[in-house]
Amino acid sequence: MQPLNPLLTTTEEQFVVGDSDFAYFTRFAYKMDGCAILFCRTGRAEVMIDQHRGEVLRNTLVLLLPGSYLLFTERSEDFRATFCTFSRDLFSEAAYRLDPAFFESVHRNAISHPPHRIVEGAVTWFQMAAYTYRDRGNIFRNTIIKNRLQNVLLEIYDKMQRFAAKQSRTPETTTRQTELFHRFAALVHEHCSREREVAFYADRLCISTRYLSTIVRSVAHASAKEFIDRSVILEIKMLLQSTDLSVQEIAYRLHFPDQSYLGRYFKKHAGESPTEYRNTKK
Repeated sequence: MQPLNPLLTTTEEQFVVGDSDFAYFTRFAYKMDGCAILFCRTGRAEVMIDQHRGEVLRNTLVLLLPGSYLLFTERSEDFRATFCTFSRDLFSEAAYRLDPAFFESVHRNAISHPPHRIVEGAVTWFQMAAYTYRDRGNIFRNTIIKNRLQNVLLEIYDKMQRFAAKQSRTPETTTRQTELFHRFAALVHEHCSREREVAFYADRLCISTRYLSTIVRSVAHASAKEFIDRSVILEIKMLLQSTDLSVQEIAYRLHFPDQSYLGRYFKKHAGESPTEYRNTKK
């Protein structure tokens, strides 16, 4: 029996609270439509979130924003995590007070290993969310969980702001370059399905392509074009693994001129054809 995706929501079920071994994500690189918060209870896993790899252990928190890619590359037999997943609409309502800096921070710090007092707070938050999830007769159920989500997002943002303040002694040039890099990464995350040229992102950041390339190489140890291409390949892999779209349909969706062009592009960066990659993941 194939494992099911625990992070799905529906129009009728705007949020779900539960417990899972997340076996589904060892097969598929899944692109989040909504938001999810994971809290590891037992075991260990290695996960890829977008282009960032991290270790998930007991009491690790993972925050997944809409549009994030999730893939478990390793997972122990005893791995279990409590989760709460929210629809995109519910998340948008809860997150409207947060500025872009929050989302950029989360995209690069999706996995956290909080201190004991934060862990205690997370346990309490999940207990309250689970209570609300079970209380199906409550006519204010979605409003209550939206408020709970907003509260935890603001708590996370507060902790990020405090951490940033402690790092304020970082040299100004490094801080500026790091900020530009994370803005670049967020733009790539949003636009790479259509825009694959460095000039597009440099224009959006109001800097030269040369300066952008210098920043990306100093922070990510790769050229700006390599960073963009890795994001595009990740998108293609996700579509090959987790959908039944033909290669031609994927080429159309990602704005490639045709199927042949996508095939050459994919083989150049992934070392095999899209069909070969899809067959190895079945």
